[in-house]
Amino acid sequence: MRVAVCTDRDAWNCFVATAGGSLLQSWQWGEFKRCQRWDVLRLVALEGQEPCAAVQVLARVIPFCGAFFYAPEGPVLSAQDWAASAAPLPPLLAAVRRQGRSCGALTLRVDPLTAEPRAGEALSALGLRRSPENVQPAATAVVDLDKPEDELLARLEKGARYLVRHSQREGVVIRPGTEADVAPFACMLEDTGRRKGFGVRNAAYLRRLEAMLRRENSGEFLVADLGGEAIAAMLTGTFGPRSAALYAAGNATARKVGAHYLLHWEAMLRARRLGCRLYDFRGVGAAGDPADHWAGMTFFKQRFGTRREELPGAWDDVYRPRAYQGFLLAQQARRELPARLRALWHPR
Repeated sequence: MRVAVCTDRDAWNCFVATAGGSLLQSWQWGEFKRCQRWDVLRLVALEGQEPCAAVQVLARVIPFCGAFFYAPEGPVLSAQDWAASAAPLPPLLAAVRRQGRSCGALTLRVDPLTAEPRAGEALSALGLRRSPENVQPAATAVVDLDKPEDELLARLEKGARYLVRHSQREGVVIRPGTEADVAPFACMLEDTGRRKGFGVRNAAYLRRLEAMLRRENSGEFLVADLGGEAIAAMLTGTFGPRSAALYAAGNATARKVGAHYLLHWEAMLRARRLGCRLYDFRGVGAAGDPADHWAGMTFFKQRFGTRREELPGAWDDVYRPRAYQGFLLAQQARRELPARLRALWHPR
């Protein structure tokens, strides 16, 4: 088995899609991130002339630390290889390691999109360690779309079906979003992030992302409209057999009329018509824990008849241990800084 740099866009996307990889390992996603000052490395493991594994690595220099390598939802292997010995993984990661060490990188962070329970064991056996935090969700909720529409609707919880229909009766219409809808969507997303306590992307990022998805035919910008007002919106990313909800948000009116339910239902139907086999709601919280920070969002996603997929989470292949520890401490300080500043301004 040999590892080579891939320069063929069509061959890359064909393998990644066939092997079940996501938009975040697609060629177009790498080019999108390149425009945000990330370098991109694409490596493929070949058995003869046939690809059997691939990884798209994004690289960025962190001041005073060195380069940080990240493979979002990668590496990509077939489900059969993950379930067996993951044989293509050692030469692939060894090639990334050589590249990383040659340019003084700290670490490679990976978070494969696979529900295979032994994936974590395979990564650990190769010397990777669990990352102290996940970048992508460690668990997701998916709907299998290979069913008739009426059966998909029947799988929704009774209350969710009611809210889909209630939203329609209230006059909510789902339409394609335009560039003019991005700014209000960003405001809704910011408000949602503030209420739920998570970070969000700004309007400039969302505008570039929406433009890329439209240009590459890799997703949709959908808006829930009521009486001429955009009350909710979402961006989906579609690649291979999977369509994923990347970002979604709405205002108080959307919550009142149940527009979020209609928005996701319509996104599911559109993905099904495109030939996708899966609709991915993305992150969900800890199973069965009502105190979990994501419990409300998890409950919402479960109402669509989803099945839960546990993913391996983030793993680090550390190249420079001392610098890596410094990097982790800096990250921790950055996360804690807002809370410490609030405590200074608002002492008890």
